[in-house]
Amino acid sequence: CFFACHKSEKDEMTIIPHPKRSLILGSYFNLDNFNVYADKNSTAIAELLNIELNKLDYASDSIILFEDPIKDFSINLLIDSSINTHSEYYDLEVNKNFILIKGSDREGLIHGIYSLIQLIPRSSGFHDSKLACVKIKDYPKFKWRGLLLDCCRHFMSIDFVKRYIDLLAYHKMNVFHWHLTEDQGWRIEIERYPKLNSIGSYRKDSTGFYGGFYTKNEIREVVNYAAERYIEIIPEIELPGHSTAAIASYPNLSCKQKTIEVANTWGVFKDIYCAGNDSVFLFLENVFEEIIDLFPSKRIHIGGDEAPKFRWQHCEKCQSRMKTENLSDEHELQSYFIERVANILSKKKRTIIGWDEILESEISIPAIVQSWRGFEGGIKAAKQGKKAIMSP
Repeated sequence: CFFACHKSEKDEMTIIPHPKRSLILGSYFNLDNFNVYADKNSTAIAELLNIELNKLDYASDSIILFEDPIKDFSINLLIDSSINTHSEYYDLEVNKNFILIKGSDREGLIHGIYSLIQLIPRSSGFHDSKLACVKIKDYPKFKWRGLLLDCCRHFMSIDFVKRYIDLLAYHKMNVFHWHLTEDQGWRIEIERYPKLNSIGSYRKDSTGFYGGFYTKNEIREVVNYAAERYIEIIPEIELPGHSTAAIASYPNLSCKQKTIEVANTWGVFKDIYCAGNDSVFLFLENVFEEIIDLFPSKRIHIGGDEAPKFRWQHCEKCQSRMKTENLSDEHELQSYFIERVANILSKKKRTIIGWDEILESEISIPAIVQSWRGFEGGIKAAKQGKKAIMSP
């Protein structure tokens, strides 16, 4: 008897993340026969809704310009900036006669359609078209809701990357942190430095040569795909450490200027960009020129983590740089390196993001700190008036 009276899973609100306010009503909306209506600002989002519905074997034949009053057997999308003061806010109402999704902006409307997609029953073996009636009001707590994908240690196909973006949108995340350069591979086409791809994108391992890179056209394709889902792609171009693949391509970028191979093991490596060599900064400026042309984001991740100082300690050029710039140790030399790159990007109207190691000595320029070695780096950054991303 107790088991029979127990609240079933179907009565729970199966949405991730859980909405701020939600109410399950009686009755249901039948998904077997409906039209999609959208206001003039929402047609692209309505098309995206149809794509997602089609994956679940539901789709409307066409998208109709929004009509008021709302008609029966319809899904209705509109943007209304007056409904709430919160950005990315949405209202979702599933009524037995219609579905209405209102967003305070396009991002909010996107979240609304993905909440609807999450609510649709998925039943193995039969087609359940009964969608429970609900009312939901929601908006995100955090401005940055991101996930990192490292395509350097293991190369991911474009189809895989798009599926990854689908899942970000599905869970109302809005930042795709794309890790594109590493010791084990350089994954983005740079026309000015072709050896980054012919040499740096591949490593020797037990299978022969392993690797690959994304062409500029592929990058643009992914950026557009993400933008349609209101997801910002932030590329990570590692410096001064985790740069073995670049140095294997162009040995003059290192302190020793000797030929090395792209790393085929994991870990932290001694060979990093030479901080005393001005040609390194010219190289990076040219690389970022091409990166900025591909990514519209105003934020660029420059890494800054796990940069051993051994080569700098034994490099005449680096030691000379420290004397010229009145730097007391190699940690301050790293801050000089980071600030110099930040100033290059600032002229191109970009702000840097760096891992919490960039705070090992004082950084005077604006920078966003991503705290991965616990919470301390983010707290320290906030106390300095800098923005922080918590990734402990």
